[in-house]
Amino acid sequence: MRQRIIENLPRDVGDSEALPPVRREGFLVYLMGPYRTFDVDALLPDDAAVETELPSFATWDDAAGEYAEDEVLRLLQETRDCLRDRGFDAFLAIDVGIPLEEMDAATQSIAFARASNAIVFVAPQVGDNLGVGIEIGSVLEDILTTDGMKGPAADAAPPERARRVMVATESGGRSAMLGSVSARWDASVRTFTDTDDLCRLCAQFCTHIQNEERYGALDHLE
Repeated sequence: MRQRIIENLPRDVGDSEALPPVRREGFLVYLMGPYRTFDVDALLPDDAAVETELPSFATWDDAAGEYAEDEVLRLLQETRDCLRDRGFDAFLAIDVGIPLEEMDAATQSIAFARASNAIVFVAPQVGDNLGVGIEIGSVLEDILTTDGMKGPAADAAPPERARRVMVATESGGRSAMLGSVSARWDASVRTFTDTDDLCRLCAQFCTHIQNEERYGALDHLE
């Protein structure tokens, strides 16, 4: 998957425009966020008992949230571009251009996270969106499912891969899922105020991960 991502980013793939080259090509930074729909059927077991009308995994609570869906996508795109200007090979799932018919959104997120040097989940205030918790929860559980994580949060021993994950949440944003990120997975949680602040936090985190690969305990991904 790493090679597919690296090869697809400089190309027009599907609905995604080609991204310009960066100095640190191959230092992949996967930016996740609540900007896509989820394939509900793919996320439910075959024998699940469901109502006739399932709740939408892309329902935006305009009363509780601060953004419309296209504004969140724009926030993520601006952060991606800012990181790429700083030399990091940042991308969104849509930039890789894998059709949902080939791989559903949740599975794509897991695959992209596995392939990336750094993973950043951006959580602006968008109201009650089930897809937010499902995406970050599925990725973290995939990355961090080890024997040391089978017990309660207080006794959990996250693997080193947890250090590659950062959650950036907007000031005032709260959720049970975000609270569990620190308690259970020991991943980094940071707060941002605007796009420039978000880019700065992400760039600092990526620089830290890059240094850990060069001089610390993290493996250098090829």
